Amino acid sequence: MTAHPRPDLSALIDGALSPARAAELRAHLAGCPDCRAEVARLQGALVTISALARAPDLPPYFQARLEARLREERERPRGLAASLGTQLARLWQPRALALVGGVAALLLAVAIPVQVYRRYVDRRAMLGELELLRDYETASAVDVDTPEDVLIVAQLDRLEREESRP
Repeated sequence: MTAHPRPDLSALIDGALSPARAAELRAHLAGCPDCRAEVARLQGALVTISALARAPDLPPYFQARLEARLREERERPRGLAASLGTQLARLWQPRALALVGGVAALLLAVAIPVQVYRRYVDRRAMLGELELLRDYETASAVDVDTPEDVLIVAQLDRLEREESRP
């Protein structure tokens, strides 16, 4: 035998080989110092392992729970789409759905009055400047549609009054 039979050495130590294969390996070991050193290393590891404390007993039904958990993990979908699906499923639970709906209602309850008030204030500011728009020549030359336009016309009017002062 020319190749080193390293994969079979631990099986030889454990007595897991057929008698013919075990005899073949023993013949190889007689002439190969590298494989004998490997067998000595493996036997030393076995001695060290056997000197370790005995593993504690597993709790009852541990094996069944472990197998069930592994089965769940294998069956669980993977990837981004599965993760998003899981998160959406959590959102559709009654408690989470009520929370999301409540937050949305609160945002609408605040946002709608704020928008209505802003429009009211903007229109009121524009109405306050209407008299200025009637008298101002530039106002007829441009479209004044928004409160911002009214502010620009008012600033132009103030500049004109300041320039006309001695």
